[in-house]
Amino acid sequence: MPGEGEGEDQRERRPGHYNPAAGPGNVVHWITHARRRGWGMWAWVLHRVTAVILVVGTLIHVLANHFGYAFPFGTLLTDDLVVFSGVYHALNGLRVLAIELSPWAARNEDRLFWAVVLSTVGFLIYWAWVIGL
Repeated sequence: MPGEGEGEDQRERRPGHYNPAAGPGNVVHWITHARRRGWGMWAWVLHRVTAVILVVGTLIHVLANHFGYAFPFGTLLTDDLVVFSGVYHALNGLRVLAIELSPWAARNEDRLFWAVVLSTVGFLIYWAWVIGL
């Protein structure tokens, strides 16, 4: 019979088997132990947060501009936050592609994260100076 004689470790590695360590409670533990994960973990967290901001912000933007709803903080919430999140999300996506495609980028992952953060802050300053918040 299939599975007989398999050790516990082999059964847990089978495709489609539930992994209890992948539960939502472990995500909080994974995030709170950032000192062991490095800057790449924070890039991952910010990438997920900006994705949520992009989805929710785009929905708010459509409601505000198409249907005429008014939201607190005006364009800061409906336009600017979506733009800033989009800039970080796009630059970090390019960083991830570079890490996957280039051994140099994989070795310099932390430096690339800080380049993305500084580029995003630079764009934010440019946006505030030229466009205005």
